[in-house]
Amino acid sequence: MTVDHLTHDELASTAAELRARELADILARSHNIPADVHRLPSGEVVVSVYYGLVTRLDARGRFWWVVPASPGRDRPLWTSAVTPAVAAHRIARHYGELRDRPLPHLIRDGYLLADVLLDHHAAASPI
Repeated sequence: MTVDHLTHDELASTAAELRARELADILARSHNIPADVHRLPSGEVVVSVYYGLVTRLDARGRFWWVVPASPGRDRPLWTSAVTPAVAAHRIARHYGELRDRPLPHLIRDGYLLADVLLDHHAAASPI
């Protein structure tokens, strides 16, 4: 019989991935919103929902994402939620806001999964 031994960081990453998958599942089942879960080379887990809507999980399992800019606010705002259900409810609202905007504007102004990947790749690259 083989026993797998995971490090503390691997266990934390696995827990984050499970929470991220729970969020993606709630988005799909309750809000009909597809989302992809990605583990970055750094071990961080992100949930890609839509152009300009990427959710990150911190070390405590809190979900963080950028709220789209609105007419009353000229720049994006970071926000968070503790549970997957609350995060899914709020993300669904932001998803609706983004879906109403022209896609070229989102690509030009948005915070894309590619940006997250590039940030982590640059941070992990030797100087």
